[in-house]
Amino acid sequence: MFLGATMSELIYPPPLRPGDTIGIIAPAAYSVSDELDKAVAWLHELGYAVKLGATVKKKWGYLAGTDEERARDIEAAFGDDNVKGILCLRGGYGVTRILDLIDFPYIKKHPKLFIGFSDITALHSALQKYCGFAVVHGPMALSLGRKSSAFTRASFAAMLSDPWGRKELLLPPGRHMETLVAGKATGILAGGNLMLLAVTTGTSYALGGKDLVLVLEEVGESAYSLDRMFRQLEQGGLIERAKAVLFGEFHNCEPQEETDGNFTIRQVVEQYAERWSIPAVWGLPVGHGPDNASLPLGTSVTVCAEAEKIVIVYGTGGEKDG
Repeated sequence: MFLGATMSELIYPPPLRPGDTIGIIAPAAYSVSDELDKAVAWLHELGYAVKLGATVKKKWGYLAGTDEERARDIEAAFGDDNVKGILCLRGGYGVTRILDLIDFPYIKKHPKLFIGFSDITALHSALQKYCGFAVVHGPMALSLGRKSSAFTRASFAAMLSDPWGRKELLLPPGRHMETLVAGKATGILAGGNLMLLAVTTGTSYALGGKDLVLVLEEVGESAYSLDRMFRQLEQGGLIERAKAVLFGEFHNCEPQEETDGNFTIRQVVEQYAERWSIPAVWGLPVGHGPDNASLPLGTSVTVCAEAEKIVIVYGTGGEKDG
């Protein structure tokens, strides 16, 4: 487990209840989109109040405020007793700039449901490693307001009230997963954005733990870039700590079609799945596309990958409060 913790030692922040306040923070890139208003309105429809962090509407270069401002805003959200859950505005870039500025011992005293993905992967890994928190890999405020499917919204809404309960991964209509390497594995659900997992490898904020079932997703990268990042995970020792790998969306990654002198995204993924020789699944509905399931990182997961059927069951088996 993370820093040697067992499942029983992990902190599972309490679920949300109607009337609770969700704090929206911006630890990475800025946004001037009006999609935030749509997301806030939808959260209100679900019965939650919303409180915007101090940097949500700030802009400093390509970031939502200075590094110091964004770090303090994260701490303020965790320390605010009126805020019961924290949702990130968006990803983009910027989280790795503030990791050294965050007071993780302070945050550890205030466990809360924390939701995000993409660039937020670096913060997920840090919260798991230094606070012992289970966290949620799920859509953020802007994507909830803009492009999320009905599947994504339903998964997100269900997660808020039951983030850690045992459940089977369901798929959107018309979607299917494929087995790349058959087998069965049980481990700890972990991972997220491939780039952030790669760039933090070898740092004090690298994803910790062992017996991991890795979720990997990416957006807007070339086949050779993915190749480089997969190799970084391998050479950095992450893959030897993994029991299985679940490949999610590789949204707008190219090429998808075979061309002379190149590999497709699928071919590169298949090469590494075969090389790693652990159960591997392609097509997890997670990432930058319209379908983005909310997954509880830090909980137990069992993967049964056969040629004709794939079953993924995750969660602690019931609610656990921090």
